[in-house]
Amino acid sequence: MNGYRVSFYKDLLNSNGHNFKCLQRQIDIESDDPSQARVLAEHQIGKACLNIDCVEVVHLADDPHVAS
Repeated sequence: MNGYRVSFYKDLLNSNGHNFKCLQRQIDIESDDPSQARVLAEHQIGKACLNIDCVEVVHLADDPHVAS
């Protein structure tokens, strides 16, 4: 199993009318692959994922700041 960080974002408009991604939730998950990590994270946040516009999945082993 590998560690993944799944981040959920909502697209919003700032006061100047420009789009930006606002982080709604971030979950670290142990999973066999990124697709499974996303599914497991979506199950954890439940109905809150209905308001999510973008999901990013990052493999934590690629991050030198994460301790093994």
